[in-house]
Amino acid sequence: MKNVDQVTLSILVNNLYWIAEEMNVYLTRAAFSTNIKVRRDCSCALYTKNGEMIAQGEFVPVHLGVMCQTIKAVLQEYPASAWYDGDVVIHNDPYRMGSHLWDVMLFQPVFYKGELIAFVGNMAHHVDVGGAAIQSSLPTIFEEGLRIPPIKLFEKGVAQESVFKIISNNVRTPYEMRGDLAAQSAANYRGVQRICELAEKYTPAVLTEYFEEILNYSERGMRQTIKSITDTQASFEDYVEHDGISEGMFKIHADVMIKGDELFVDFEGSAEPGKGGVNAPWSLTHSAVYYAVKSVLGSNIPANAGAYRPIHLIHPKKESMVDVKFPHAVGSCTCTPSQRIADVVIGALSQIVPERTCACDGHWPSGKFVGLDPRTGRYSAYLETYACGRGAKYNDDGADGHQTHMTNTSNAPIEIIELEHPLRVTRYALIPDSCGAGEYRGGVGITRELAATSDMAVTALGNRPGIRPYGLYGGKGGSVDYCMIEMQDGTAVSSSTEVKAGDRIVIRSSGGGGWGDPLKREIGRVETDVLDGYISVDAARNEYGVVIDPASMKANREKTELTRKQMKK
Repeated sequence: MKNVDQVTLSILVNNLYWIAEEMNVYLTRAAFSTNIKVRRDCSCALYTKNGEMIAQGEFVPVHLGVMCQTIKAVLQEYPASAWYDGDVVIHNDPYRMGSHLWDVMLFQPVFYKGELIAFVGNMAHHVDVGGAAIQSSLPTIFEEGLRIPPIKLFEKGVAQESVFKIISNNVRTPYEMRGDLAAQSAANYRGVQRICELAEKYTPAVLTEYFEEILNYSERGMRQTIKSITDTQASFEDYVEHDGISEGMFKIHADVMIKGDELFVDFEGSAEPGKGGVNAPWSLTHSAVYYAVKSVLGSNIPANAGAYRPIHLIHPKKESMVDVKFPHAVGSCTCTPSQRIADVVIGALSQIVPERTCACDGHWPSGKFVGLDPRTGRYSAYLETYACGRGAKYNDDGADGHQTHMTNTSNAPIEIIELEHPLRVTRYALIPDSCGAGEYRGGVGITRELAATSDMAVTALGNRPGIRPYGLYGGKGGSVDYCMIEMQDGTAVSSSTEVKAGDRIVIRSSGGGGWGDPLKREIGRVETDVLDGYISVDAARNEYGVVIDPASMKANREKTELTRKQMKK
């Protein structure tokens, strides 16, 4: 574009972002399910008419790469000539650059005076899309649920009732599914209205030119940031501890290379596909990499396809857990391994630009509860990912009880859970001593304990049950997570099972890793952590060398100095 008005460019960048945010608000306020209307497990985006993402709301990071990639797969099946005003295409196929089956996407064209000028789209996590009730140990995509290829849900504004019937007939909660799909449709229609208002103001020709310039602007910003770093390479690896069916050590390896103004991430050396659903289609791996790189290097750069042009992912030579193919199960892809991919990319970048990174975040466990609610006579389906501790930075502690990295959802209020699902929350609290020690400590995790009030299927999935979230530069790792289903007869199951009314589910999330030598932590900070209940008196002594007087709850400075000298030997 020859004559770019920088003021207009800035106005449009922000306007498009807020259109996506407004779509998110419409979606969550109109949704039926707890997971979408309360936990906000959804994202909205805007696209050029060629399918380049130009803006995305700040809801769920794991949707980043998928929202960029999926519409291109849709446009291969529905080219521009196949779209009409009022069309809506639904899609949830992981093998057409989608996510797992529960992330259902709707795309809609934007026509202005008969001319196609853009697309809008959104993704929302529907807790039930059919398939088995217990979904942590399924071997293929066929058992996981209903797989929907790109197909028109609305044609020229008319709902395709036959498609709605097929979907409704294959899920346990059709009332929620239809309500949430209607909310997604409403969000898209709002996006269409807003873009048409921009077209009326600027004309479609000018708007199209600025769309391309916005992409170029983000690309230039990302390239400049990458180029400011000397050409280098760093490697990092971590492990997934189960594949959904069997326990083991499944390596995720990443080589991060900076060459000029481009960044490459090579996953050669990562584990082969797992037997269960702990696998990622290539689109999810894009999401994790885009998130990690943008968080570290380009947090102020507008989130769009242009920002990701200088970022290149290199396939492993063989099929891998990070690049799985049909018909492998992928049900846990948005949880594990996507978070672990982000962990290893950030770990590699911590060797290159340490002050822009953080120690390892805790990895949120998840709970899924599916069963008949005797109060309504209808099926209930509820999902929650549990906040944990964030990793510390070079100059600050990690956040406590926080949704980390690839999720940006919320823990639902106790009242909502008990009102809408046959569950009772018996404990909800922070976990003392779960944070990784350091000059700056990691954040502490949380515990959520629930009791079933009716028979149901429960999947409680821990993602770091044995390997602690790593600390950096002398910092120690955070605590591991813990999931246990406790039966009234005294038996216990650590992952998934059918439960009876009165059985308990105990979930404890992991803490964030620490940064720097714990013996260098300010004594006053340790005192405050003890008073706040984040760390115990014993941990203050054993991890930080700070001796707390139980009577005054203040540090004994002389004993602390002596203890720290002894610990340094």
